[in-house]
Amino acid sequence: MKQQPGRDSKVGRRVVLGAILASAVGMGIVIPNRVHGQVAPSSQSAAAVAPAAQGGTTTVLVPQCQTTYETVYDLQTVQVPVTVNQTQYRTEWKTRTVPVTKTVTENVPVTVNQTQYRTEYKTETVPVTKTVTENVPVTVNQTQYRTEYKTQTVPVTKVVTENVPVTVNQTQYRTEYKTQTVPVTKTVTENVPVTVNQTQYRTEMRTQTVPVTRTVPETVNQTRTTTVYVPKTQTVNQQVTKTVYNPVTTMQTQSRYVTVQKPVTRTVMQPKTVTNLVSRTQTQYVNENYTESVPVTTCRQVVEEQGGYEYRRVPVTTTVPAGCPAGAGSVATGGGFLGLGRGHGCGHLCGHRCGGGCGSCGGIGGVGGAGSLCGGVAGITQTSYVCQQVYVSRPVVRNIPETTYVTQTKTRQVPVQTVIQVPESHLEYVPTFVQDVENVQQLEQYQVPVTTMQASQVTETVPVTTTVQVAEQRTETVPTTVYKQVTENTTQQYAVQVPYTVPTTVYQARQKQVTENVTQQYAVQVPYTVPVTTYQAQQKQVTENVTQQYAVQVPYTVPVTTYQAQQKQVTENVTRQVPVQVPYTVPVTTYQAQQKQVTENVTEQYAEQVPYTVAVTTCKTEQRQVPRQVAVTRQVLVPVTVAAPAPAPAAAAAASPQH
Repeated sequence: MKQQPGRDSKVGRRVVLGAILASAVGMGIVIPNRVHGQVAPSSQSAAAVAPAAQGGTTTVLVPQCQTTYETVYDLQTVQVPVTVNQTQYRTEWKTRTVPVTKTVTENVPVTVNQTQYRTEYKTETVPVTKTVTENVPVTVNQTQYRTEYKTQTVPVTKVVTENVPVTVNQTQYRTEYKTQTVPVTKTVTENVPVTVNQTQYRTEMRTQTVPVTRTVPETVNQTRTTTVYVPKTQTVNQQVTKTVYNPVTTMQTQSRYVTVQKPVTRTVMQPKTVTNLVSRTQTQYVNENYTESVPVTTCRQVVEEQGGYEYRRVPVTTTVPAGCPAGAGSVATGGGFLGLGRGHGCGHLCGHRCGGGCGSCGGIGGVGGAGSLCGGVAGITQTSYVCQQVYVSRPVVRNIPETTYVTQTKTRQVPVQTVIQVPESHLEYVPTFVQDVENVQQLEQYQVPVTTMQASQVTETVPVTTTVQVAEQRTETVPTTVYKQVTENTTQQYAVQVPYTVPTTVYQARQKQVTENVTQQYAVQVPYTVPVTTYQAQQKQVTENVTQQYAVQVPYTVPVTTYQAQQKQVTENVTRQVPVQVPYTVPVTTYQAQQKQVTENVTEQYAEQVPYTVAVTTCKTEQRQVPRQVAVTRQVLVPVTVAAPAPAPAAAAAASPQH
């Protein structure tokens, strides 16, 4: 149950007023009537005071402070929890099977008869005429020259340089130092004292009278009227409109991107190795035998006799008889060759040779060449040398070159070009259809429960207790401090700068010329003569005999065999292989891409919103009135009996209390 604020306070006021009136009536005091806080006419108050004046005492109402406790209601805002069942939605994924038709590309093998060619080689004999170069030896007498060196003596005149010593007197200089006195003028700076009158200032204190204005405070009692605001409480029922937020759940459509796997047929270039037979011309070198006449030069030794007759000394042994004079034998010995057929060792003119003899010699003197005068007696054997013309054999061996042609069989490399089929592999990129799965982002719409707080206006009647400030005029005497300006003459001292002259000595820099004798050393070059021997080059002509060798070109003839190249046409039968392209049929299987429609069941997931109830606790704001006891101090008129002086009209008016 709600109580009206201020009701207890009104009841308390009435009880207090009733008690005051009862006490006043019992004492015979008439209390002025108030109707709603207004004072009754003054005639009633005069009538009430008159009976009291007859007794010699006066009863007056004296204000006293009285403290009472009043109940005051405060408006308090409280959060009240409210539990509401709220419907929310959760997303559940379910699986379903959907038939999907897609195009599938298949490679179908197709066999086609393809005509290809293979290379076969056939052998054929072809006459080939070729030019053969032969080297033919040709012997030519060639004149060559050999260099021979001969010696000759040649007078040579040459210039010879000789160093001849020459003595020359040369003047040289030596440095000697001498001392001399030289006057030197230099500038000297001196500080000269100069007396200058300098003006300085001293501080002197002087006295003067100065008017000074100062502020003097003065306290004055002033009457002022103040406005006092007295609080008064009143309760009023007011219509209060407040906003209440209620949760409202709505379904909103939102979009999101979902990844869907979509089959995609794409063409991929796959590498494929293709082997083809390519005709290539191949050059091979074939060994070919051919006959060639090669000149072979051999040297034949021929012995030639280049001997002759020479005179040589031949030993001859002769026997000299013992009785034969020794001189005769020796004469016979020396005259054997000059005697023209005479016998050696005898003086006969028989003409016999050594080893023969004559009858005169006894037939024995032929061995030793003894004379026949010895009477045939054995003599002494002597050996002598006789110059004879003897044939000396000198065989000379000469090498005579002889060139013969020898037939040789040689092998040479002949280039033969043949066409062969070479398998050549190259990489080709063949388009191939591949089924792939591509992730595609699709926009999907789905329902999302959205709970919003919807505001609604609610109007309630709420008792509102307000405190009103009531203005009252009051007069009071207040001591006020007033400031006024007072001018006084004050003696002050002030500083004065008094000039005075002081002689001051100042040093000034002055320059003057001072001459001083300074001893200096100076260098003097003193000449002196020194004999110097130098060598001078002199040239003179000198003739010398110099042995020189000079070269002489001596011609001589030499048989030289050279080979000359001669070309001749030779026809040969050459066997060669000729490539022939032979066609043949080969079944070739190729793959052709064919597309067909295939329906497959694809399992996909889809989202479904499932509602469920959730207990949601929210806080609701409510306002409550909370009572509390407040101490209130009021002024109460208490009747007091006092001895009254002579009544005066003005005193009766002053005794009435002022509110």
